[in-house]
Amino acid sequence: MQRVLAISPHLDDAVLSAGGRLCELASEGVEVTVLTLFAGIPTPPYSLFAELLHEEWQLPDNPVEDRRTEDVEALKCLGAQALHGPFLDIIYRARPDGQWMVDAAAPPPTYETTQEPQLSASLAAAVTEQIARLEPDRILTCAAVGDHIDHRRTRNAVLAAAADQVPVWCWEDLPYSHQLSVQPPALADFGRPVAEPVGDRAWEAKHQGIDCYRSQHSMLWPNGEDIRSSYDTHARHLAQGHGLTGRAELFWPVRLGGVRG
Repeated sequence: MQRVLAISPHLDDAVLSAGGRLCELASEGVEVTVLTLFAGIPTPPYSLFAELLHEEWQLPDNPVEDRRTEDVEALKCLGAQALHGPFLDIIYRARPDGQWMVDAAAPPPTYETTQEPQLSASLAAAVTEQIARLEPDRILTCAAVGDHIDHRRTRNAVLAAAADQVPVWCWEDLPYSHQLSVQPPALADFGRPVAEPVGDRAWEAKHQGIDCYRSQHSMLWPNGEDIRSSYDTHARHLAQGHGLTGRAELFWPVRLGGVRG
């Protein structure tokens, strides 16, 4: 492989879920680009929920711009290039009736079934544009384990855009899979899961990348757990379960339109 395009929902998902593999690829001389779709810059007013998150992140002024900077730093640790899409995170989007898609007063199920056909089409078009520009040999994206709506939108856009052009592998969404049984969605024809080994150097680079997402640490690990310990345990368990030693990250090759990753 010469070029790999990783397509991430948010500004940390690719590193959290597949950072080790991305680093391994880059160290092999592969040109690795990470496109984060939902990295658009929002403008006030914000929802109450978004305001609360900004406070949690300690980013009151330009939260997404600051998070973009974190992302560039994180991907440099892996040897990857960052691209940032223009689409707004779910916490900044509104429904057709003007109500926020997600707010502090509205439980998550209220937005899980909301349709966004124009957004879905725009996401697929953006992915198509980058495929044509970068000509990747493989695309990595999220499987949407955990069923987050932005993860679903991302996965669906990639599958719609890639069609039978480029092999697609979907990563196990972390840290969602730390708490959930790991099952790929039944949306597409997922192949047998593949555990990709991650060596010590790439594993350390992944954690250096995770460390760069300083604003997200308290939200991802609210109880102050040992990030390295939880990730290490999970990665070693995956490797052992697939007959490997050391650590691994999990992917599902997608068989769609005759493509086998």
